[in-house]
Amino acid sequence: MKTLEIGEITEKYNDYAIQMRRQFHRYPESAGQEFKTCRMICEELQRMGLEPHIICDTGVTVDIGERSRSGHTACIRADIDGLQVQEETGASYASEHEGYMHACGHDAHIAMALTAARILKDREEELNGSVRVIFQPAEETACGARQMIAAGALDQVDTIYGTHVWSGIPAGMFSAEAGSRMASADFFTITIRGKGAHGSMPNKGIDPIAAAAAVIQNVQVSFSREFSPLETALVSFCQIHGGNTDNAIPDTVTIGGTTRAFLPRIRDQFPEIMNRVIRETAAAFRAEACLDYRLGASPLLNDKGASDRAIRAVRRLFGEDAVIEKPHDTGGEDFAEYLKMVPGVFVFLGIENPKEGSVYPNHSSHFAIDESILIKGAAAAVQYCLDFLEEGNDGIF
Repeated sequence: MKTLEIGEITEKYNDYAIQMRRQFHRYPESAGQEFKTCRMICEELQRMGLEPHIICDTGVTVDIGERSRSGHTACIRADIDGLQVQEETGASYASEHEGYMHACGHDAHIAMALTAARILKDREEELNGSVRVIFQPAEETACGARQMIAAGALDQVDTIYGTHVWSGIPAGMFSAEAGSRMASADFFTITIRGKGAHGSMPNKGIDPIAAAAAVIQNVQVSFSREFSPLETALVSFCQIHGGNTDNAIPDTVTIGGTTRAFLPRIRDQFPEIMNRVIRETAAAFRAEACLDYRLGASPLLNDKGASDRAIRAVRRLFGEDAVIEKPHDTGGEDFAEYLKMVPGVFVFLGIENPKEGSVYPNHSSHFAIDESILIKGAAAAVQYCLDFLEEGNDGIF
């Protein structure tokens, strides 16, 4: 089985990985608006002699090698959107788009995927099959993966590999456990309609604010009483709007929030429970209520065979101690949608290094990474694909 020589890979591609990360860091774009990012990715791939394809307006796919050699295609995915965060890192390559920042590491994901593509292109004649690299928009809104799948990004793909740089894990360490890794991430808006009245005469109206307070409390209680305390069933109310003065009861209140679960069967029950509790609670106050429940990312479940393969690849490249265990996380990630379609693995790559100022959590305005991890992330993705193309599905999935 072919194993990359990490010293050679580092010497040849490390500077490129860092250059790409800093280049894309300068130009973060919000979900669905990654037009400059898309253009820059295509230009880089074309410089490698590859033929990228734009799908979903700002998404990019590119194939390397020949599937006919083994009948197999492995896939590497990177997400490409930035966040509406004002950067405060002070870096020389800080965001040039006011009010936007690559505060979740998607610039690093782009850089690692481009570096992986370059490594694979240089070894194209050796590939026992093909590798597809996906650059996906709109991860932060949890809709990009489904759009890419619908557009054919996974057609003929047999396995998929994704990486996320992660604060809280020492720089250069990998976590790739099988099973539950991240929670579902769905979103909702509750609208409660009453009847406005003067604050001094609440009996003349129907108070949607009082109903909203009861709805919040009752939904929370229902989640704690209708699910086992041993299973995660999380609901968080994150915004509430109603009224515009201190002496008038409004007609309407809206409440927004999110739900999280690690198990699909738990997640599937949320809309029915919330609908029932919301409607009946509001009715007790003579108000009317409706729920707009929006599916986001599914629970992220790593395939056992793919996880084992990723762990073996990392240990062969960087040693036994390069793999650590990380508890699953209630954050959401729409890579889960790919894993519902094909076996694969989502790998967390640590970035924490106080000497490099990489100590802030993802989504912080001070978020930074230890750039020495970029070449490691790219090499691990390539090794996973090489191993899959040599082994295929036999005895693994």
